[in-house]
Amino acid sequence: MIHLSRFSYALKSAVSAFLALGLLSACPTLPDDPGESAQQTIPGLGGDKAKNFEPAIGTYGGKRVISSMSLPKTFNAYLAAETSSTDVIGQMYLGLVTTNAITTEVEPSLAESWEIGDDRMTYTFKLRDGLKWSDGQPITADDVVFTYNEIIDNKDIPNNFRDGTLVDGVFPAVTKVDRLTVKIVTAKPYVPFLRGLSNPIMPKHIFEGTTTMKDGKVAYNSMWGLNSDVSKIVVNGPWKVKEYVAGQRVILEPNPNYYLKDKQGNQLPYLEQFVTIEVQDLNTDVIKFNAGETDSLSLRAEDYDELAPKQKDNNFTIKSLGPATGTLFVMFNLSTAKDEKGKAVVDPIKSRWFRNVKFRQAMAHAIDKEGIIDSIYRGRAMPQTSHISQQNPFFNPDVKTYDYNLEKAAQLLKEAGFEKRGGELFDDQGNRVEFRLVTNAGNTQRDATCAILRKDWSELGIKVNYETVQFNIMVQQIDQTLDWDAMMIGLTGSAIEPHFGINGWMLDGRMHMFNMGHPSKWKGTGTEFEPWEHEILALYEQAAQEFDPEKRKALYFKTQDIVAEQLPYLYTVNSFSMVAYRNNLGNISPSIHGGSGLNQINWNTDQHYILTE
Repeated sequence: MIHLSRFSYALKSAVSAFLALGLLSACPTLPDDPGESAQQTIPGLGGDKAKNFEPAIGTYGGKRVISSMSLPKTFNAYLAAETSSTDVIGQMYLGLVTTNAITTEVEPSLAESWEIGDDRMTYTFKLRDGLKWSDGQPITADDVVFTYNEIIDNKDIPNNFRDGTLVDGVFPAVTKVDRLTVKIVTAKPYVPFLRGLSNPIMPKHIFEGTTTMKDGKVAYNSMWGLNSDVSKIVVNGPWKVKEYVAGQRVILEPNPNYYLKDKQGNQLPYLEQFVTIEVQDLNTDVIKFNAGETDSLSLRAEDYDELAPKQKDNNFTIKSLGPATGTLFVMFNLSTAKDEKGKAVVDPIKSRWFRNVKFRQAMAHAIDKEGIIDSIYRGRAMPQTSHISQQNPFFNPDVKTYDYNLEKAAQLLKEAGFEKRGGELFDDQGNRVEFRLVTNAGNTQRDATCAILRKDWSELGIKVNYETVQFNIMVQQIDQTLDWDAMMIGLTGSAIEPHFGINGWMLDGRMHMFNMGHPSKWKGTGTEFEPWEHEILALYEQAAQEFDPEKRKALYFKTQDIVAEQLPYLYTVNSFSMVAYRNNLGNISPSIHGGSGLNQINWNTDQHYILTE
């Protein structure tokens, strides 16, 4: 499933539940074929035959320190909705299976083995014997059944996982066979289903009795928040919370009951601590790395020029992993929902503009992607055209594109009934075209990109009231109040499996951001959905049930054609994913399949160690 991302660079880590171009000579070298490692022999079930990463035997001790512009909003895996939370929680929990970040193969995790029935709908998982929670309690089939039936499939618990687990709109039947065996039956054969079973398993003995509505509240929804006693947070992954200090840091320490050991039988992780510190902005992020206060960094384009000459003297390495897997876009609020008092969440005048496809297409023609690449990303990015990652084997390279052309934009606006008078744009009812554009504070690349958009859109006669706001406020506006006009934001992505982005297309999903307010969930009058929204969802569901790789690809290609025509998202540029890390770190093997941002390094933190002289 996709998550909101506060960064321009951007779904599943091997320890987390959350899976040809020329460059300027100053850029780091990219792989000849950035998408090669994403090819799948069995779509949704296995990866390519790339050689796996062979970790060295590490030594115990020391700590790793990374930085983030925001610390977690929660330590509850199923209440996390953005990357600052999932990046930390992803180090704490395991699912039944995991995706190998190097080979992209689906591999055992809490489950040591599984069988898939001849009907391709019945999955039987055998858990490892002797698994324990960090508090010493056994991990059993009861925990798996509880997690899926009581937490994920619970409409009173607002989680991003349910949408991606549904098969043809039906949640799978999850039952206990015996203490260590679980059977899962889907409504129909579903290609990506196995890979998706990396959802974090939660402890039944902690949460039992908290997931149902009592006195108008669900106790689970307030558990393991930031004010919780972190010593009581129970995990099954390599790390548990040792300390959390708001606005400063979160310290993880090894889970003594983590099941995994190295080839010599040594308990993992090797490190004593894994620390995330909070920084105010991306510039501070670089300063901390330069000062040796952090050991790894996700680079912006401008950071490369500063850091590349320092690699040898400061003993670190920069590696480029190709185009990032996430997306960065502008979206207009298409919701027609009304609140309980009958007031529209979006001004009906603006709503008429935003819901006019020619208006959106005009705005797309007024995005100078090449200018953004040259001036902001210093050539280290490429135009983005699709909601599916360019590294994904299902990426459609031939979708409709919108060249930067203000004359075309003006013509489309004229065809849509708009008229420019005295340098100002008016609609056919005489209303001045004016709206509010926001992005998250602290992200210099997004801020600079919005400045370019504002300038070009003003050339069309549009008044853009631009401001930056805190990321959590943007999240609330998207899925709670719905009171926004235009927004620049990003989503994490997958270079392996498109289906995990289905929650962005489900009409009642939490990530259908551009048109929120489904009648079944909104307290007032629900929004209206266009036929193309239904069509995209139907194609996603059909593709997930299609085992022929070429037919499946054709279905995803069609979704991309529709999105490119209708433009619920106006895609901007796709930066190159570059990471830097200290050379005294052992078992570092960056991979684009590791996840978003530093997860590309941190996918195997349980194997990391400090090299000795």
